[in-house]
Amino acid sequence: MKHLLSALLTSCLLISCASKDLERCAPGTPAIQVAQAVECTHKDGKVTLPAGIYQPEAQSSQGIYYVAPERLKTSGIIRQGHERGGLFIANEGWEWIWIGHPGFEVDENKTSILKKRGILMPTCYKFEPYVNYTKVKTR
Repeated sequence: MKHLLSALLTSCLLISCASKDLERCAPGTPAIQVAQAVECTHKDGKVTLPAGIYQPEAQSSQGIYYVAPERLKTSGIIRQGHERGGLFIANEGWEWIWIGHPGFEVDENKTSILKKRGILMPTCYKFEPYVNYTKVKTR
């Protein structure tokens, strides 16, 4: 029992370390626009990214999480195949689909005991094909 508790505590701390650099996007971070819906394939199935304007929700040292204008259509049965998520655009330009709540995670981290819990961190998926997008000009 002592070892199980120790392992659980260690895993919680490792999860919290993974999310230390997640924060809200800087004011003025431009949104991106996806002109048409894109069906993407990843190792666990398929996801359809809807067309529309994706708002920047959170950022890490690796890139920015853009939330889709509506829920993603997935091949899963959880939430009837509709998940909250969007595109993660890395600083280097590569893309990942994410599902989760990075903005909520940032807000919760401010008040959590460990300051960085990582409980609702987004799950990212490498996918094909690449999504063409344009940056939306800020006013």
